[in-house]
Amino acid sequence: MIKTLTKIFAFTAVTKSLLETKKSQSAGTTQIHPSKIPGRTVFIREKEYFIRENIIDGTTPIIFLHSWGSDSLGSWFKILPKIKNETSFVAIDLRNHGKSDASWDRWDVDENADVVISILKELGISSCNIVGWSMGSAVAMSIAKKNKPLVNKLVLITPFSWLGGAVYSDKVAFKIFVSFVRIRERLFPNFNPKSKFSFLKKSNSINDEYTEWAWNNLHKSKDDFIYADGGRFVVPYDARSWIQEIEAETLVITGGRDKLVPEETSNDVVKRLKEVKVKTFPDAGHSVPWTHEEDLLTELREFFSL
Repeated sequence: MIKTLTKIFAFTAVTKSLLETKKSQSAGTTQIHPSKIPGRTVFIREKEYFIRENIIDGTTPIIFLHSWGSDSLGSWFKILPKIKNETSFVAIDLRNHGKSDASWDRWDVDENADVVISILKELGISSCNIVGWSMGSAVAMSIAKKNKPLVNKLVLITPFSWLGGAVYSDKVAFKIFVSFVRIRERLFPNFNPKSKFSFLKKSNSINDEYTEWAWNNLHKSKDDFIYADGGRFVVPYDARSWIQEIEAETLVITGGRDKLVPEETSNDVVKRLKEVKVKTFPDAGHSVPWTHEEDLLTELREFFSL
């Protein structure tokens, strides 16, 4: 019975994927772009990386590092337009994300950190502040550990010190779980983009005139790079042995209703940092830059003295 249902399920999924019409999704009559900040690419280690720059003389640039499965615009489209007249910033599409090059090879958080450091060197930036959200916070911490003189201040939004793969990666049950996730993503490659779009709508995080842009932006994933094979680097991440090496003054921002990152892993980051301030938005989940952008902007402006 189970085998029969599995076959029916697989056949239906494949047929739907092959035959359905792909289309955008929008609401309202006039569609506009929410963040008109153009970008360019730089070459690092024979790979092309996409960046968005904003330069204001006399200001310390803020480096924005996005969350998993997003990009420099998708994560920060509610933040960047509101600070473009206040400070310099660079928002980077990390490997396998956005408009940057992708690869089937395994890669990890530390490699992302090395790439960001190289990008900043290419741009002539020797001192900066960094804001990282979720996966971006992991990369930000690694940068702060690797190149202490580079990082002036650090903001970690919904950070984690480790994930389950760091402990359970050799367990059969965990491998089966990861395999099912990979199968789901290959059968339903639009599952995560649709879920995020639905969240943006239900949480009133986007206006109707931005819906076409949001739908198209979320559906720019490259095959199954992001959530399946390309995402393997996040699973074994474990920073508990070196977080205390970070010297930069740090602000940790968490959501009181975050169901994606366990509270214990965020608290573990705070516990191990030397100089840290903590701000919790009680009614926020994991998507602070989308749902609580004004509260976040207030904290950023105060912490960076904008």
